[in-house]
Amino acid sequence: MLRKVLAYKNLLFILLLLNSACFFLTDDKRAGVPYLRELFLLMVISATACLFVVWKWVYQSRTSLWIVWMGVCLPLLSASLAYLNFGQPLVYGLLEERRFFEYLVFFPMLFLLIMARPTEEELGKYFLYVALTCATFGFCYYLGIIPQNTVASFTVDDWTQYEDLLRPDRYRIGSAFVTISAFMLMYNLRERVNTTKVVILLYLVAYLWLVMQTRQTMLVWGLAGLWIFRKRIDSLMKMSILGLVMLGISYFLVPEFYVAQYERFHALLFEATSGPGVRDLTVATIIDAIRENNFIGMGALSLQWQGGFSRIYNSHFYLSDVGIFGVYYRYGFMALAVLLIYYGGYLWIMRQVPNKGALLSSIQIAFVFGMMNFMLSNGLTFAGDLYGMAAAFFVYYAKMQYADSSITLNPGQVDYGQFQYRHYKLE
Repeated sequence: MLRKVLAYKNLLFILLLLNSACFFLTDDKRAGVPYLRELFLLMVISATACLFVVWKWVYQSRTSLWIVWMGVCLPLLSASLAYLNFGQPLVYGLLEERRFFEYLVFFPMLFLLIMARPTEEELGKYFLYVALTCATFGFCYYLGIIPQNTVASFTVDDWTQYEDLLRPDRYRIGSAFVTISAFMLMYNLRERVNTTKVVILLYLVAYLWLVMQTRQTMLVWGLAGLWIFRKRIDSLMKMSILGLVMLGISYFLVPEFYVAQYERFHALLFEATSGPGVRDLTVATIIDAIRENNFIGMGALSLQWQGGFSRIYNSHFYLSDVGIFGVYYRYGFMALAVLLIYYGGYLWIMRQVPNKGALLSSIQIAFVFGMMNFMLSNGLTFAGDLYGMAAAFFVYYAKMQYADSSITLNPGQVDYGQFQYRHYKLE
């Protein structure tokens, strides 16, 4: 039995690691194993289909309906609208919207959670290990230890080329895992300041600044830290002093490095606050296009089909860059219903767990800050891997807490398996 549980826990960790996209080749980081993402996605879809055949529990959860809506109905709807508006074959539409299918990771993740039965603290450790793996891989790419993939090439638009001049060697590997792990460390440090955890947090902060280089994420980390420590100013001061001491020592060792980082910070700030950019032009184009189409959604075009949007609008028109406006372009007047189901449904899922530990609280705060930034956040369309996985966490621990409370109220119950209890009477 012990070997069986350990095997399921090993599979759980492997699924977490693969779901982080650490080894995938993407146009974002242009490094990794080609087609591994598509192979993993095929495995997730196949596992989901098998679970729907042999595992009755998937039909007993209302969260399953939300996952099917997000992971199956929305990509089919977008692909159909693109076919009706532009004549793009459904296959290309589904290929373009394949990231939606990542919501289906909910089902194999939930199955492994039920079989492995980890505590939230154990799962948090797995999550942190994956985040550190992603950060280490990111630093290896950043430092040139692991070269970029030269076999597969990507079409990089002119906007990305100019952006790379300001932020060269930018790799957003496992950004969601790193962000949630940073929040989780903050929650732990709020209760007790630990030197090891402060060092790990500084390592993740360095990864954010040097490798990920995402301004919105930097702002979210700062706001989340203030929220987490809002009632423990003493812990915040201790952690800040310890961090400043470490940074001060490193400054005296390599002052040139900090001078270069200050100059880059000034350049990033100027670029962020200077006049209208590519996103503003894309938003204006979307608003005009949907109005001319009688507010009916137009779906999404794939670069693999006649160059995608580049032949219709311009070479830097990307729906992934404009958050809610990308959803509006895809679904038109139906976008409001799509957003309400997405945000309302996930808030309901998170509320099912009354007693959240550091991991679930970190996921919750990440989602809430993403919701506050809904104008530019593309979580709905591009974070299915994260929120499909996290939904499984919430469903599993909601069931576990409910089962524990039932045993407390009815001590005569006997456990006959996961989530299934029968009343035992002494004859």
